[in-house]
Amino acid sequence: MPEHRGYLSLRLPGDEIVFRFHEPMCRLLLLVLLLSTSSCRSTKPWLSWGEGGGFTGLQQGYTVWRDGTIEMWCQSPGDPPQTQTRGKLRRAQRQQIEAVYRQLQTLPAYNSPGNYSRFIHRYTSRDTAQWIWSPSDTHAVARTLQMLYEMLNQNVQQP
Repeated sequence: MPEHRGYLSLRLPGDEIVFRFHEPMCRLLLLVLLLSTSSCRSTKPWLSWGEGGGFTGLQQGYTVWRDGTIEMWCQSPGDPPQTQTRGKLRRAQRQQIEAVYRQLQTLPAYNSPGNYSRFIHRYTSRDTAQWIWSPSDTHAVARTLQMLYEMLNQNVQQP
């Protein structure tokens, strides 16, 4: 096959089909590909919290992704989570969640689940920190976690 200057040729196995792309078109396709992948949601969430257990084992809660997307989820034991996107954080919501995130950084790890438990997961680039407590727990850390949990819920339920 003759060489065509300024074109990129893509030959598929068997040499039956050859695609030729003009060089400016290749640049445009590359730019579109780069822009489309850069707008994808982060693979790691920022914060996740919820509650569950008891007789059914059902868990439900929220996840806030690094790009500000709010996701509500529900999960029965043995099933994948069912998710629903609730929109994006507004500036005031983001600031409140950042304050909770910073406060979580000061708390020691806490793992004291009950029959029915609440939890908060804080994600960083290196690891995931988690706190689990029963709503009836009276320990000082659990009371602080309960306050932060309520702040997070109020924040994402704002119109």
